Amino acid sequence: MSASMGSTNHQSQRNQLLKLARVIDDHPDWWRFPEQEPIQGFLGTDPIFIVGDQPSMSNWGALHRCRRTFYGTLKALGLANAHLTDLYKKRGEPSELKNGLPRDFHDHLDFFRREIDILKPTRIVALGRLADRLLRQHAADLEPAMRPPIWHFSYVVRTDRGSEYQRHMRNTIWGN
Repeated sequence: MSASMGSTNHQSQRNQLLKLARVIDDHPDWWRFPEQEPIQGFLGTDPIFIVGDQPSMSNWGALHRCRRTFYGTLKALGLANAHLTDLYKKRGEPSELKNGLPRDFHDHLDFFRREIDILKPTRIVALGRLADRLLRQHAADLEPAMRPPIWHFSYVVRTDRGSEYQRHMRNTIWGN
């Protein structure tokens, strides 16, 4: 594939993601991973998906310790253009999906599958155990691209494992 064809495909993917981002942004209780240079967040177009279960209710501003930890690790590993997303886009209490799935969960799963169709990921990495369980239960067909879950950034911050996070994430995603 020529460089210009790759660039055209990348732009097409980004445009399709921008359309999905507008759908998310039009729902006041939905959320997506934001851009913060160099991290592209939801608009990342690399074929590596990092998938959370559900966004929390907390303010996740640029200076939030969890965001700094997660985004800093992605930057250090050269994963600034990884696609960051959640299976369920509505904000909720931590681990809310452990207590049962909301009625509209499968609508959100269909939305997630549109992201899959656009980017055709080669690696899907769950952000924590709950996201891993939900992926394996509700998207088992994606198994060939799935890797073991990475530690959730809130766990890393809560347990002060920031110094191990980069190695853990690199080993999980790349297998080395």
